[in-house]
Amino acid sequence: MKKNVMTDVRLMNADLYRLIANCFDYPDKESLLNIREMANGLYNAGYPDESINNMLQSLAESAIEEDVLYAFTDIFVKGGVALSETHLLQKYNCVSDASAFYKAFGFTPKTGENPDSIMYQLEFLALLLVKIAIAPNNENRNVTEDAYRKFLEDHTGEFALALAKRLREGEAGPFFLTVSYLLEEFITNELTGDDAPPSCNVH
Repeated sequence: MKKNVMTDVRLMNADLYRLIANCFDYPDKESLLNIREMANGLYNAGYPDESINNMLQSLAESAIEEDVLYAFTDIFVKGGVALSETHLLQKYNCVSDASAFYKAFGFTPKTGENPDSIMYQLEFLALLLVKIAIAPNNENRNVTEDAYRKFLEDHTGEFALALAKRLREGEAGPFFLTVSYLLEEFITNELTGDDAPPSCNVH
């Protein structure tokens, strides 16, 4: 794959990470408008995976404020589905380890919020892909690629797949059902792609 094509795909994947991260934020009129715009933008740009591209269209169509707010409350407030790696997977070194990654690459979550949340993890991976795409030299690019693979393997991979499964255990509704399949397929693609660490196990 030519370098400029790889750069384009990485930047599209960075946008996809940000889009999915936004889907787990509190749904209001402004945030859902942003989600629709991002999903339509990636769809119209022709995201290279056909299945994901179809899900982007479904996501934009199902981002209806009243429906998404009801589902968000039902899943995350009443249903208690955790949005942090620590609580969903019962792993208690996540915050310190994730924070060390963030600090190394200049990423700062908001004070008082869970740094190991799915939103921040996806935003961080988006940042790493942008840094890879614009890296000034091979050494810088290789360091960032290694961090991307390790963070995906040690944190977001297992966490995202478990969260996607939990979303489908209840009445997720069309929006979060689409989010669950989009998250699962995208993360699985990243884990099993050519750049994936050889020790990754996807269940």
